[in-house]
Parts: sequence; structure tokens; C-alpha cells
Amino acid sequence: MKAAREVSARLLEAIEPLADTLHPPPPPLKAPGIVCAPESLDVEPYIRILRWLLEDGEAVRVLGFPDQLDALSPISAIVGGAKEKLAAARDKAGAKTLVAVTDRRIITAKTNTFLEQAEIRHVIPIDQVRYVRATTTQDRSARLTIDLITRDENIRWFFHAGIENTHVHALAAVLAESMTIPDVERDELQRRRHAPIEAGKKDGSTGTTSFQPTGSEAMTCDAK
Repeated sequence: MKAAREVSARLLEAIEPLADTLHPPPPPLKAPGIVCAPESLDVEPYIRILRWLLEDGEAVRVLGFPDQLDALSPISAIVGGAKEKLAAARDKAGAKTLVAVTDRRIITAKTNTFLEQAEIRHVIPIDQVRYVRATTTQDRSARLTIDLITRDENIRWFFHAGIENTHVHALAAVLAESMTIPDVERDELQRRRHAPIEAGKKDGSTGTTSFQPTGSEAMTCDAK
């Protein structure tokens, strides 16, 4: 076994220059100007790994380290108060989620598996962002949260009370720059809106349907 490891090490050493020539390693990655993390958190290990996961020319704009709860749903809204208390208790254990916002996508990962295996949990193309909101919890901790609504899901991130509010607002602002609803989705919503009205005119009845906003106001906030 020892001999096999030595042979493998020599082989890797021999082919490494060739591999670097065919596909040069990416340049060192610097931390972005906006980092939403507790002061005690060292972001350098995340930067070193993220460097190898980016596409050519892709730029990291923001790094965030929230505690991510379940995706938003009617049930989670009902028990929201209980979850806020649970999230407050989790603050003592440190951030559980990595959020990296690039100029192309939103990358999320569990911090432990990212550091151990460079494993990405979820990728959201930036053009799928529909709405972003930064709010403050109503519990004693008064922590900031970010609600991210995409084409397919709703996500809520809770941030530690010790993280600078201006940085969290800046993260929300960067996400808000991409808020949009494609024309095809807007047309479909409009069609659904008017269909019950037309049906009501024909049979003399009235109808209602849910209608989601087709536009959003961009948020503006400066980081320190």
C-alpha cells in the first residue's frame, strides 16, 4: 500500500505541469467587498475552495453566512415565531449556510460539507430572481432576514445578530438588482387574471383568482 501511494504521488507530480498547461489553474480569489459573516468566522478557507468552482470569467460579488431554515410555505408561516426562536438558539453554534452571489448565479452550500467535500447544495441562475426583501424579526434578537423569491421557490435566510446590518442590506441590494419577471410569465399572469372575468360575463357569475405582483422596486443600500 505504501509503495502504491508513492508511485501515485510521483505520477501526479509528473503530470501536474502538463495538466496546468492544458487547463491553467484559476487565479487566486479575493474576498468580495460585501461579506455577511460573524467577525469570528474566517472566510479564507471558503475563498480557496470557491476559486475552483467558478466558471471562466465569473466574479463573486457577495458572500453571506446565514442560518437557513426551511423554504417558506403556509405551514412555515404559521409556525414562524417558533422557528425564529429556534434560529436564535442556533446562532450560538455559528453559521450553517454559505451563500455566494456571483454575476451569474447564487450558490448555496452547507458550510461543513463545503469545507470537507467542496459540495454545492443548490445553484440558482441570477435571472430567476423575482423578489427580494430584507426585514427584521419581531423577537428579542431583532435579527435581519432576507426573503428571496425565485421562479421556483421561496427562501428565507436568518443572519446572526452580530453581523453588520449594512452588509446584510447590501447583500439584499445586490440580489435586488436582478429582480425581474420575464415577459412570458407576465403575459401568463395577465391571462389568468382576465380569464375569470370573461367567464363571469358569460354566465353572469363572478370569480376571483390570486394574482402576484408583476413588478418590484429595487432596493438600494450601501455597504460599509
